[in-house]
Amino acid sequence: MQAETPRSNLQRKVFTLFGGFTLLLCLIYSGIGLLTAYVIEDQLLDNLINEEAHYIEQSFRDDGTLPSPRLPMFTLYTSPADTPPEFLTALAGEQRRAEYFVEGDQHFHLRELSPDTGAILAAEVGNLLTVSSQSGRLIWLPLAAFLLTTVLALWLAYRLVTSAIRPILNLAREVELQATSQSPLTLSTSNRHDEIGFLARTLQRNVHELKQARQREAEFTHDVSHELRTNLAIASNTLALARDQGLGVEESRELSDILASMNRTVSTLLALARSESFEHSRFDLRPLVEERLLARREIVMHPDFQLDVTLPDTLPVEGHPHLAASLLDILFDNALQHASQPALAIRHEDCALIFENPVLKEFSTASLFNAGTRGPNSEGFGQGLYLAGRIFSALGWRFSSTCENGRFSLAVYPDSQSAGQ
Repeated sequence: MQAETPRSNLQRKVFTLFGGFTLLLCLIYSGIGLLTAYVIEDQLLDNLINEEAHYIEQSFRDDGTLPSPRLPMFTLYTSPADTPPEFLTALAGEQRRAEYFVEGDQHFHLRELSPDTGAILAAEVGNLLTVSSQSGRLIWLPLAAFLLTTVLALWLAYRLVTSAIRPILNLAREVELQATSQSPLTLSTSNRHDEIGFLARTLQRNVHELKQARQREAEFTHDVSHELRTNLAIASNTLALARDQGLGVEESRELSDILASMNRTVSTLLALARSESFEHSRFDLRPLVEERLLARREIVMHPDFQLDVTLPDTLPVEGHPHLAASLLDILFDNALQHASQPALAIRHEDCALIFENPVLKEFSTASLFNAGTRGPNSEGFGQGLYLAGRIFSALGWRFSSTCENGRFSLAVYPDSQSAGQ
């Protein structure tokens, strides 16, 4: 499968977004600072001129004369004839104050005093314009702020990419690389205690469940073909022969047994294919053993069948009751079909549930539960135990088998803790 490549680069977007946003903020706040400085400067100059104008007007009201300005940068023009024409032009109309710019560093603030004085106050404030005179030097401050904040923004973007975005991209890459692998998905960020670790653990769990579902589907398809094909062929042949000669008692019993076996096999396969069958709970195994034994008419109706059951009053186990019932059916089927004598012993000892039946000759149990193990001379539990092995795995139970001294023995450990004891 060809690996998918992203159409856009998220890391580049983060760098661009952080860098652009930081520069924009820097420009906005620099503009606000510069505007504030000009407003403060104008307000100070205006307060200074107001104070001087108030002094002159108050003196005129007190003694009827116009005093000279107290500060050297102020000039008082007592009549329009003495006032420069450009100042009169700047004050034309109804406005009583104006600013007049002269080439060079001169800059005048004009104020028309009260009408009874007929005077105009001019202040040459070029030397007091601190913001304008220092603008050439102050330009390095915003430039340095631009550079510093840009470097800081890119560093923060890098840290964000390293701590958040890059792990997510690595997470996606790891999931894609292990998508076709049969081994359990292991993500490098699953040990983290933040949201990325939670995402990694959730992905691991979901991918594991998907793989289990696919595995159950594949095993179900294989088991249906493997376990039912032979019985269907036998049943079809029996029915084909019945058209010519009818069914005898033996053929009817054989066909009935085949259909019952197929019914139990289908129930087992469906149970193994359902995910809810893998949800375990605590239940008592003894009543289930008794129920499945009573359901076997070969045991109940056979007068010579030797059944020896030695179990405690309660046998609590961990697992799924329906799968456990299917497992008992398979074990009883094999004991009935392949035992050398109609005998079966069931006992509980050393935390193990033991099934034992006689056999004609001893055999190896190494591959007994493997798929496709169907020896023609198989004894005891030698056939059909592949599904039993599948159920053991689904239940999480351990088991072991031996064949010695003319008896086949299967020990079942209902949970992993008991198996280790």
